Amino acid sequence: MRSYAREVAFCKIYCFLISGSFDDDFSQFEQDKLTQEDVQFATDVIKGVVGQKAQIDEIVARFSVSYKLSRIYRPDLAALEMAIWEMNNLDTPHPIVINEAVALAKKFSTAKSVGYVNGILAAYERSLK
Repeated sequence: MRSYAREVAFCKIYCFLISGSFDDDFSQFEQDKLTQEDVQFATDVIKGVVGQKAQIDEIVARFSVSYKLSRIYRPDLAALEMAIWEMNNLDTPHPIVINEAVALAKKFSTAKSVGYVNGILAAYERSLK
């Protein structure tokens, strides 16, 4: 399921934000929910975000009116980075990408994070048109 693959990528990106490193070990995740295609998708997202982190963070900083980049909750930043990378690099419809990022914020962050993540991604999507 692509949603679970996104959750896996989110967890790995969050760990990267905390530790500064990541690995290709997916054994800690529910293997019956991950196909080989899902693992490849998650790996592509993780490596894409890490490889384009500076450019993605510039976008986040530009659209984050409330907080400087250094003050954004790490789970929110992970969801934003992942969604922006996917919007820029894959042909997934943007409303799906935004909904998935908001769902991750709802699951892993604060109640206020949902609106914050949604607002930044919606503004970014409008800027792409």
